[in-house]
Amino acid sequence: MSLYLSPQEVDDLCTPLTQRAAQKRFIEKVLGIPVAGRRPDGVPIVGRAVAEERLKQKQATEAQSRGFNWRK
Repeated sequence: MSLYLSPQEVDDLCTPLTQRAAQKRFIEKVLGIPVAGRRPDGVPIVGRAVAEERLKQKQATEAQSRGFNWRK
């Protein structure tokens, strides 16, 4: 495994976005993952360790927010 996400992984992460600039904005602003730069073909460079860590945190907070809120 490489240190950075592959173009296919970036595409999967940003589905249905296909434009590279839109993918970069989505990764930075919505997912909160820093982008290290861009490859010559425009693919955002995203660190694998940071992405996995942030996505695990996001899943954990979503799991906690689901369910009943018993307080009034």
